[in-house]
This record gives sequence, C-alpha cells and structure tokens, in this order.
Amino acid sequence: MYHENVQRWIDKVMPKIIKNLGLDIDKTRYKLLEFPGNFIMSYMYHVRLQFENKINRQNEELSMLLKRSTSDFGLIVHTDLQFRNEILFYQMYSRPDENYARCFYFEERSPTDFVIALENVNGQGYYSCPYNKYDPPVEYTLAAMRELGRFHGKGYVMKEMQREKFFDIATQIQEVRYTNKTESIYKFVCNIKTSRVVEYLRSQDHDAVFCDKMEALLSNAFEKVMIKTVQPLEPLATLCHGDFTLDNILFKTEDDNEQHLPILIDFALIRYSTPVIDLSTYLHLCCSNEMRKEKFLDFMQAYHDSLKEYLLNAGVQDIEKYSYNALLSDFKRGALFGFVIMCVFIPVILGYLSPEVLVQEILDLGPLESTKKQRYAGGNEVSKMLVDALLYLKDLGCLKHVL
Repeated sequence: MYHENVQRWIDKVMPKIIKNLGLDIDKTRYKLLEFPGNFIMSYMYHVRLQFENKINRQNEELSMLLKRSTSDFGLIVHTDLQFRNEILFYQMYSRPDENYARCFYFEERSPTDFVIALENVNGQGYYSCPYNKYDPPVEYTLAAMRELGRFHGKGYVMKEMQREKFFDIATQIQEVRYTNKTESIYKFVCNIKTSRVVEYLRSQDHDAVFCDKMEALLSNAFEKVMIKTVQPLEPLATLCHGDFTLDNILFKTEDDNEQHLPILIDFALIRYSTPVIDLSTYLHLCCSNEMRKEKFLDFMQAYHDSLKEYLLNAGVQDIEKYSYNALLSDFKRGALFGFVIMCVFIPVILGYLSPEVLVQEILDLGPLESTKKQRYAGGNEVSKMLVDALLYLKDLGCLKHVL
C-alpha cells in the first residue's frame, strides 16, 4: 500500500517536471527505482526518466532524486522553511555552470507538502565518502575544506560585485533553528545536552571556577552561543552552508591522480553568517579529537588557500580582510558553536542513538521529555569525548572571551 501511495504521488508530480524540462523532449516514460530512504527531514525517491530528444532524435535519460517533505516530524523541525531555503538557493544563487546538482523542478504544493527534483549526481561519479561519516581519512577532510573555501568565496564575490542581489537573497533566507521567534526543539537540545559536559568535569574534580563559568554559559547555550554566533559580522559574513558535514558532501575520485573532488548538496540550512559556522560544525562532527588536534592548522590553511585562490581568480583585489588571521580569529570567537552541535548529534553519528529512535521519541514524548531521556546517550565514553573537545578549545584560545 505504501508503495502504491508513493507511485500515485510520483504520477502526479512527474508530468509537471517533464513539462518544466522544455519542449525538446518527446515520448517520455519514467520509472520509480529504489528508495534511497527517509532522511528524517525529507523522503527521497530515485526516478529514471527516459525520453527522445526532438532535436537529434536520440534516446536519452535523466536520473533524478525527488525530495518530498515529511509531515509529523517536519512540523516540529520546520521542514517548510528548510525547503523554501533550498528552493531559494537553486532559484537565485546557483548557476548552471557551477558544481552543483541541477535543479529540474520545485513546487510548494501546500504549506506542508514540498517537492524538489534534483539531478542524481551519481551519474557523474559522485558518491558518499566510502568511509565512516566520522573521522574519514585526512585527504577527504582536506578536499572538503578546499570546497568550503570556494563556497564561501562565491558569497564574498557576489557580495562585492552583485551586492544588491546578494542581500536580496540573504534577507529571504528563513532561520530554521536558532531564533526565539518560533518555538524550537533546538533550545531544549542545546541547553540540556551540553550540561552533561559540566557534570562530567565536576565528577573528575576539575577546576571549580572553570566548571562554574561553563555551566553558566552552556545552561543557556541556545542564546549565549548559538543565536549569538550565527549573527552576521562584517566583513567576514558570507553565505554559509549551515549543515556542512560529510552527509552533505559527495566525492568523485579521479583515477589518474586519486584526487577527491567534492560536490555540496542539501542547502536547506543556508544562512548569512561567518565561516566559523561551517568550519566548527564539520571539525566537531566529522573529525575525531585526535585528528582535530593533529591537523587543525592544516585544515584551516587548506580552507584559506582555496578561499584566497577563488577570490583572486574572480578579480577581488582587496583580500586583506579575508586574511588567515582574520578567519582564525573568527573561528576562535565562535568555535563553541560546533561544540554545542557535537553535544547534540555525536551520539547519533557514533551509533549510540539511532535516528529512527530519536525521531520516534520526539513524536511520542515531546521535545522536552525526549531530550531529557536522550541526554546521556553514549554514557561516559561520549561524555569524556565531549570534555576532551571542550578542553582542546580552551587550549586553542577559543574560550578566552567567556573565561
């Protein structure tokens, strides 16, 4: 029955997608292939469209992914806003000649029913990182950092050369997570799931003054860290991905030089902010504490070299404001952003809490009670990992402004 319902939905939306492709295709037929799955925020359907090209009379095909918004859980996490952000990205920001999946169609069918049809870039050789989504080989993170430098660089170039268009886009972005304007589950998870860190520090008889200051900060991490950090500060504010993790990066490996070429996907959480939003998220969710300590400066240098190259190639001459030291200072100012996200999501990434259980408990118990129940997922092993991450930030100078 579920498959039949999906097929009926596909049959309703595919004629609109085909019509939107233009007048040069004929004799179309499509097939729903395997289900990539439910990615919590959306359903994903793989569809193959076959047709005859009217111009050259050749048979061709397109492989596409149809993203459809979820219902019950979607209302809690505001997937309507997320879909509008992604539509905005493809409608106004990306260009056909850039390294993004092509967007064939988008529609807001109702306030809770959205669809976006995207190119399946597996056909170009792009796939998820073949290793775990946590602590991949260093070359994958270096490739990700270089791509992030180009992504942020595009924002800087547009802000300088198409200023009116850039800020038109920036003002239309919907803040999904870090705002007091709407009731947010993230307020509960940020404030509650970070408290385990201070509790563990106290259990290990760590410095009481440090614990008191961390408790005062992290008990209100939603406002004092997250909302504060996402505010755009000039001149470094640019368009940020907002969910820069290995889940949202695909790689293509060139056989001749074994370079890993990345492509970014999923722009539902784009926001106008500073680079630390993306940098700290990736480094805390995708890199082990050991890798972060050993390679932090290498990762930052790879990011900055790529950013600088992009700016110079685009004709931006005044790049001093985007200096390595300026970006490093931005990271130190806001690195706690990624740490709080680590407290929230690392138990899921490491497999101590399945996404399915997380979602179901939120639906069954509500945001507050489910957060309390999930607070200590992973036990002391995760608590110690979080403490080590926090103390490294202290050693790096990222806590000076709060101590």
